[in-house]
Amino acid sequence: MAYRKTDKVAARIADTRRGILDAARDLVSEGGFAAVQMTEVAKKAGVATGTLYRYFSSKEALCRQVFREVSAREMGMLAEIASGEEAASERLVKVLRTFAGRAVRGRRLSYALLAEPLDVNLAEERSFFRRTHAEIFAGLLEDGIENGEFPEIDVRIAAACIAGAIPTALIGPLAPESHELDNNPDRVVEEIVKFCLGGAGIALAAGKSNIRERRTTA
Repeated sequence: MAYRKTDKVAARIADTRRGILDAARDLVSEGGFAAVQMTEVAKKAGVATGTLYRYFSSKEALCRQVFREVSAREMGMLAEIASGEEAASERLVKVLRTFAGRAVRGRRLSYALLAEPLDVNLAEERSFFRRTHAEIFAGLLEDGIENGEFPEIDVRIAAACIAGAIPTALIGPLAPESHELDNNPDRVVEEIVKFCLGGAGIALAAGKSNIRERRTTA
């Protein structure tokens, strides 16, 4: 009986913690990390403000966990695409479109992750986020070079450039005051994809990669 009670307590603690994190993430989605105030999180999570501090020592600790969870989810999705069975060129295009496309669709949350001014702790999380993205791109470029799909390039430099170019290109369109995404968000995504492919020394034509054709006729 004591064991079952302990399980129930642990489940209740986990549920409360999950509710707090979900509430904080929703606030970030609505107004960025600046909108995460402990009293507002408590109200949204349905707990007392004092309860928050039993789970997270500070607003900074809570925001850091939210950043980690959301970015880990996004990186995991990209890594899964990158590890697929398709040609490296197809996987690269899918990863680029997924990265930029999800950012455009989740505009306010994406702006918070990619561009919102942050304190030093969250800035460290953002740096890790970008390094991990660069590793995903580096792996794809290495696959493409090995298979003869891509030209010989320094994959580490190219991958770092791609990982940095996407959030930089999105800063303006994602900004809360911007209206650039109101009419044609797909254009923004496709321009980012085209630029990143060009930076890697490959091309995109008629909505599809023409890497194989170019390599064959070269």
